[in-house]
Amino acid sequence: MRSTRSNLWVNLCMVACLSIGFWACIIPSNEGGDEGSGGTSAGGSGGGSGGASGTGGSKATGGTSASGGTSETGGTTSSGGSQTGGTTVKGAGGRNVGGRTGAGGEKGTGGVTETGGETGAGGTTVEPGTGGSAGRSGIGGRTGQIGGRTGTDTSPGTGGGPGSGGSTGGGGCEKGQVKGNEVVIMGESFYAMSPQYIQKRIESNAKKAGALGSSESYRNVAVSGQPMSYIASTEWTNATKGNAAVKVIIMDGGGIDCMSSSCSSCPDTFKTLLGKMADYGVQDVIYTRYPEPGNPPGSNATLKKNLDTLMPKMEEVCKSTTKPVCHWVDLRPVWVNGDTSDGLHPTQSGGDHCGDAIWEKMVEECIAQ
Repeated sequence: MRSTRSNLWVNLCMVACLSIGFWACIIPSNEGGDEGSGGTSAGGSGGGSGGASGTGGSKATGGTSASGGTSETGGTTSSGGSQTGGTTVKGAGGRNVGGRTGAGGEKGTGGVTETGGETGAGGTTVEPGTGGSAGRSGIGGRTGQIGGRTGTDTSPGTGGGPGSGGSTGGGGCEKGQVKGNEVVIMGESFYAMSPQYIQKRIESNAKKAGALGSSESYRNVAVSGQPMSYIASTEWTNATKGNAAVKVIIMDGGGIDCMSSSCSSCPDTFKTLLGKMADYGVQDVIYTRYPEPGNPPGSNATLKKNLDTLMPKMEEVCKSTTKPVCHWVDLRPVWVNGDTSDGLHPTQSGGDHCGDAIWEKMVEECIAQ
């Protein structure tokens, strides 16, 4: 009886192995596989033991691991999107670990566009300067001013060529701003002595240039033999008598003082006089240095020595004064043999040479044109 039962159990096991499969008998379960359904207890006859537990289900094929995204190289400007790694696929049996998520390249920062340098300011083109128009007849016309200035920074501006200076007159100066009686001559015998060669020569040049009417003349208040103190007081009072307009002064002073000394007080007297002129509205003063004294010129040693001491001081006062503008004219270079008969006062030729030198300065500085 016991033998029969044993045989029956063996037979049942064989049948189960044949039904389920050989491998199920050898390998009860697959790692990661879903738990198989247990075998149903076989109904043994006569109260036999329940059927043995059924072998677990066969190993399910796990899902294929998805390929993880390849890391994109984040270019300097390319969009490195993060690749989605393969999703782990749940197999019908055990689960396989899916591929890891590929590390997507970080988005590269695109190159920043550099701001270009600002355009440099090019040189301003300056229009050519207009030179003085051709002057009318007279002594040496004033050369026209140089034209346009060079442009700044990059390309230089177009400079204007020299203006056309007047050939013989006061070219480029504004006409008619000063009347004849607004020009006053002050000093001592060098200007006062009749005939007044210097004054007449200046007026002649001015009339030829159209700066002085044919019937006009300058006012002369010079008095022979007077020191600088007299010129600065009495003559100035006469020049402004009746509130007469005075815009231009032509003068000398200190020569009589130098007959005996170098006149240490003359520079201060001159400076005070220029201050009075400024307050009165005088625009320009032409101070003339005496020609070399003596005949021939320079032969009066005593007077020459005193003048050589005083005149540089008078020149300094003149050139440092800007209101009114004081113009220094040195008459020594124009004085030649024959220009004086007594060593002090001009002859006709001396008057012409001195008058031309003074007029040239007036044209150059646009004085009473």
